Amino acid sequence: MKAIILTPYHEGSYSQSIADGADLVICADTSFAEAERLGIIPDVIIGDFDHEDITNRAAGSVITVPCEKDDTDTMLCIKYAIDKGADYILIAGGIGGRLDHTIANIQSLAYAESKGVKAELSDGKNRAMIASGRISIPKVENFYLSLFAYGGSCSGVSVRGTKYTLKDSELSVDFPLGVSNEITAQKAEIEVKSGRLLIILSKKEA
Repeated sequence: MKAIILTPYHEGSYSQSIADGADLVICADTSFAEAERLGIIPDVIIGDFDHEDITNRAAGSVITVPCEKDDTDTMLCIKYAIDKGADYILIAGGIGGRLDHTIANIQSLAYAESKGVKAELSDGKNRAMIASGRISIPKVENFYLSLFAYGGSCSGVSVRGTKYTLKDSELSVDFPLGVSNEITAQKAEIEVKSGRLLIILSKKEA
């Protein structure tokens, strides 16, 4: 089951087709305003609405949460999607804006991964995911591939199908060895025997 979470932190406008193929559409807080503009009707809107109260015109169910809470609005959306049975979650946006929110959203990816759910952040220029084991990343033209150890060192890291390859290497949290690689084959084949990787695809600047 595919879920998509629209967030308020998105550079530029969402594509009108962004929700195509999604079984569950969730708006985090005021992202409903952009969804409304595009004619996207969410299944549920979750947020504290501390900046703008849109609940009086919202389509779909609305879950209002306290402003002071442990979970971010995006994390609450992720938990909701997992509870509803999602096995893949696309978080649209969530990168850029406040740095602390970006880091919080990356940690939310790790939460989803720990529950056995694949989750990605994407804003059109960047994609981020947390993964372990064996991973295949299809080639995307004009994008860099970067790998970072997440939550501790990664051992037994092998990377094939890229400009710079690795074999049974170690990635640590204090040295960015895996930054700015390029996929040269049809897909990059990545394996990590121990630990979790933060995988980022970033669009090259013109």
